[in-house]
Amino acid sequence: MKDLMQTPSRFPKSQWSPQMIYGLGTFQQRYWTTWEWYETGGPVILFTPGEENAEPYTGYLTNETINGQIAQQEHGATIVLEHRYYGLSNPFSDLSVQSLKYHTIQQAIDDLEYFATNVQLPMPGGNDVSITTTPWVLVGGSYSGALTGWTMVNKPGLFRAGYASSAVVEAIVDYWAYFEPIRQFMPANCSADVEAVIAHIDSVFSSGSTSEINHIKALFGWQDLTHLDDAAGSLRYNLADWQSLDVGTGPGGQFFKFCDALEVKNGVSAPESGWGLDHALQAWGSYWTTTYYPQICGNLDAVFVYLHLLI
Repeated sequence: MKDLMQTPSRFPKSQWSPQMIYGLGTFQQRYWTTWEWYETGGPVILFTPGEENAEPYTGYLTNETINGQIAQQEHGATIVLEHRYYGLSNPFSDLSVQSLKYHTIQQAIDDLEYFATNVQLPMPGGNDVSITTTPWVLVGGSYSGALTGWTMVNKPGLFRAGYASSAVVEAIVDYWAYFEPIRQFMPANCSADVEAVIAHIDSVFSSGSTSEINHIKALFGWQDLTHLDDAAGSLRYNLADWQSLDVGTGPGGQFFKFCDALEVKNGVSAPESGWGLDHALQAWGSYWTTTYYPQICGNLDAVFVYLHLLI
């Protein structure tokens, strides 16, 4: 996934299709498509990256992915569709409670049906390849894999086939166990210091003084975040980089850069017990504000970025 997202897309031009907000009208939903391998009668392969800005995922139109390989083999077209409330496919201009009540699994499933039924694709014969006349295949991974599975159950017979990879079909509130293998198998010194910092921040944010809370917020550049759970919760992104590791990842992997920032001091690595809270807290704050945040978010406002990471 990472390599595909870093490769310049051969299909950079986005398209727009009307999408329903039931009872309120329509909004514009963004998508990308190619008919490189399409022949009359071939299928349409539909993919959404789910809870992401879809623009970096246009590599999933190509035969470097299962999506494109299916399309190439079966002489079909591929589509990357942006999920409502992500990227530029926003039904409303705000993230109020009133607006977010239209951000549900059922709405997302209904979006797939409406899109596949009504889209006019910018390809020869693109007005005659809706799901009512053409076999469509729904593909997804992780959340969008679950969305694929849920759609196949919720709307049986709509899609000719579904392909769900790493589909998280069982929804668990506060799934702390996701991070448990990371804690156990990451470098021991990094694990020890991460635990120490998280325990400290939890304690301060739960029962610390205003000055203690503000000190931590300043360390990580969180001064403009109102809710402390938003602030503390953002640190999980450093740990979630573990998910991007594979057998070919070397010392330059993002996750290992994070651990090096905490555990290498003056060219010396910490023992298995880590350097301890005082050093780790300062080192994590420095890495977050001077390296990680600018690398991931550029010059975007911290509150803007955090909300768009979540919503």
